[in-house]
Amino acid sequence: MRFLSNKILFVDDDPDDLEFYGESMRQVQPDLIIEECRSGMKALEYLLNAKTNGGLPCLIVLDVNMPVMSGKDTLLEIKKDPDLFNIPVVIFSTTSSPREKEYFSEYEVEFFTKPCSFSEMEIIAKKLLSYCLVDIKQK
Repeated sequence: MRFLSNKILFVDDDPDDLEFYGESMRQVQPDLIIEECRSGMKALEYLLNAKTNGGLPCLIVLDVNMPVMSGKDTLLEIKKDPDLFNIPVVIFSTTSSPREKEYFSEYEVEFFTKPCSFSEMEIIAKKLLSYCLVDIKQK
């Protein structure tokens, strides 16, 4: 499998959040390729296609609460697939529930509460990019 070190998949049903994440991430890494899916089902379709066509993302960022297929269910499907299993996954959620965090920690998945400000997101963006081993452009 070929992984692209400058491609991240964001999975979230909120278009405003997707736009916010994309803008924040591109501020830190201008040449970043950001793919967006608005549901877990669409994300799995995207990943299956990327497996056959090359170019899997270096990171998957999942929202927890999505219609049709939750972030939890999407994560379980990703972890079942031997070609996707090793792609790092992080969770973005509006909840800060210790129970939710504990659930995802069992899968060695980092959990972030969705940031409210651009400056908070910029800090998180640098952390997310560290999963991809890209050289972060310094301002």
